[in-house]
Amino acid sequence: MMLLPILVCLFALLQASLASPIATSKRKTVDLSYSCMRVTGKDAKKDDIPVILLHGLGLSKESWMGIYQLLALKTGKRVCIADLRNHGDSPWSNETDIDAMAEDINRLMDKLKAPKAIVLGHSLGGKVAIHFTLNHPTKVDKLIVEDMRPNGLTPQALLEIRFFLTLIAKATSVMPEGTSEKEAKAAVLKFINDQLIKVNSSELLDSRAVAFLPIKCSEGKCRWKTNTQLISEVVKNPLALLTKSSGQFDGSTLFVYGTVSPFKIYEDESSIKKLFPNAKLVGIKGASHMVHIRPEFLDVVIKFINGI
Repeated sequence: MMLLPILVCLFALLQASLASPIATSKRKTVDLSYSCMRVTGKDAKKDDIPVILLHGLGLSKESWMGIYQLLALKTGKRVCIADLRNHGDSPWSNETDIDAMAEDINRLMDKLKAPKAIVLGHSLGGKVAIHFTLNHPTKVDKLIVEDMRPNGLTPQALLEIRFFLTLIAKATSVMPEGTSEKEAKAAVLKFINDQLIKVNSSELLDSRAVAFLPIKCSEGKCRWKTNTQLISEVVKNPLALLTKSSGQFDGSTLFVYGTVSPFKIYEDESSIKKLFPNAKLVGIKGASHMVHIRPEFLDVVIKFINGI
């Protein structure tokens, strides 16, 4: 499963904002689309600290399906999944930088009436979670980052991002008009795998990936549930400087990474510890960028949340 991991990480590049970013004196937050669930029993204790899960580029809150239900079951907490701006059912915006996206999380917590939260983010979501935590340390109970560095990307990750950004832009043209959502997703899946074969990739998408492709059809026309115009802009300038996150968070922090991921989180431990002195790094053997598809990931995260 190579493409979905890369799709999730692509928005890391958007943290640099567009090639020609729009400057504003005051940031405008947006109301993110979100869903929450909690599994309770008669012995359940009152818990006002929710778990918020953040996805990456090309996906939506639905990419956590199956995972967030298990987290709710195993932790007893309210677990919420949200679409970042320009994704899923959340509003689109010309402000694409990490500061803006982090403030959306701040607004979401106000809507949830949550004074604190456990924030878990993957790739772009991890970068947003990092930035939010460093800017609002008193609002974060625990931070969990899945396969993302606080700042910067490796050359290997940048090369793959450039390829897959271009691939996504082209994939939108293969969705036939007058077709169902299921048929559109199947056509895109075939296109993606055909392109991966051309570059001699041994990691093709299987049929399960169809459920997570962010495609929506209405009145015979299909589109990505992602602001693809932003992707096109970033393709023009993929090496734009990434937004720097700074500060310090002394709370409980967990960085979970794939040992074969091109993001090579383990090489960035010294930088991580400067920002997060109490950070624990855990590598999932054999996992690539999308670590949360591995059962070991859930085991580690559930124990961390439950303080075991």
